Amino acid sequence: MSIRDSIDDAPMSRYQVMVVGICLAIVLSEGYDLLLMAFAAPDVAQEWGLTGSQTGLLLSSALVGMALGSAFIAPLADRTGRRPLTLCCLLLVTVTMALAALTTNAAQLGACRLLTGIGIGGLVASLPVLTAEFSPRRRRGTMIALYTTGLPLGGVIGGLAAALLTSTFSWRASFVAGAILTFLLLVLVYVRMPESIDYLLVRRPAGALEKINATLPRMGLSPIESLPAPEPQAEQGMKAAIFSGRNGIRSLLLGSAFFIMMAAFYFAASWTPKLLQESGMSAQQGISGGMLLNLGGAAATLTFSVLAIVVSSRILTIAALIGASVSFLAMSTALGSLGTALIAAVAVGVFVNASATGLYALAPDCYPASVRATAVGWASAVGRLGAIISPILAGILIDRSWTPSSLFVLFAIPLLIGTLLVAAIKMPTQQRAPVITASPEGARA
Repeated sequence: MSIRDSIDDAPMSRYQVMVVGICLAIVLSEGYDLLLMAFAAPDVAQEWGLTGSQTGLLLSSALVGMALGSAFIAPLADRTGRRPLTLCCLLLVTVTMALAALTTNAAQLGACRLLTGIGIGGLVASLPVLTAEFSPRRRRGTMIALYTTGLPLGGVIGGLAAALLTSTFSWRASFVAGAILTFLLLVLVYVRMPESIDYLLVRRPAGALEKINATLPRMGLSPIESLPAPEPQAEQGMKAAIFSGRNGIRSLLLGSAFFIMMAAFYFAASWTPKLLQESGMSAQQGISGGMLLNLGGAAATLTFSVLAIVVSSRILTIAALIGASVSFLAMSTALGSLGTALIAAVAVGVFVNASATGLYALAPDCYPASVRATAVGWASAVGRLGAIISPILAGILIDRSWTPSSLFVLFAIPLLIGTLLVAAIKMPTQQRAPVITASPEGARA
């Protein structure tokens, strides 16, 4: 039995729960850092006299950075390790969030948000891989679902921070709070987070055996005497493993589904507070709508984590994409009534976040460990293109007199196409390695 099989067969230890918990805390912070701009945008636009298009560009600047981070920073996790990449990205986000509070114009703030997005992009593409690698296969969908709860919960915190700090100080104070939160997580990762065992087995850096044997007993598994023979997958070229054969088809389908999901997700997350205001609601009611959207997302990911125990992530993702399309259509008809619009905002948050959770749960199992972070990073980067385009497109269409209702209809249609793409993904058959390298020893539930 291989180490991977031993982890899959053993109960999930408290140590593994701690690692997943750290990943959850990080994505919670990054959800705050990323979605905070949606709540700060009305005050920023008023202070600097920005148009709809200029506001859209500002909202998209972090998303451009996320695409760059997912495409070019996250793949470094397969080369330098999951832990060092996480530390570097957290440091970058800490510094740029602090600098954002000192900006005096939209160009400076946009540059800071771009760099913040690069750090977040590296994190959100590599952390699901780390979560998956420290989870037994039977619990992987549940753990990743719990992990992705952090993004909408971070948005809720961002809304509360925007409402409290902005009213007492200014929008800048909420960026300072984000910098402090991220720095505390940087310290936590440095002290407590181990390197991925899958990475150590595949890349075999200096001291790999010692690091593995330091981690295995904490997971309730016996140490190993020597590193096992490399798996054939680890010797396969990176590009071939991602873009050729059946994996190439999976990459195309997965990347397209990510594109559609993220376009809808970031349109809703970025513009809902402002669109509610343009529909006749107050600024506070707009912020409330954005917070309810993220609360719905948190509820959805928690529900997904429970359902993933008995239902496949692929089936749940298909159902979530269908629900997202219906909820966007419902939102388009509900904007005239405060109560109905807020209920529809919850539904949008529920289904679009469940769709994101499902795709992140599916992605790591589509590829071998040797290219997993790179593959998920590239699929996420393709999705970020949708995330970049959608807020900018919404700003341009608003300047051309499109109504908030028509914008929600526009994004409802592609979500149905996303269901077909996910349905067409065929997951690879998992093969168990024959070499006995570790065994359960006192694992704790």
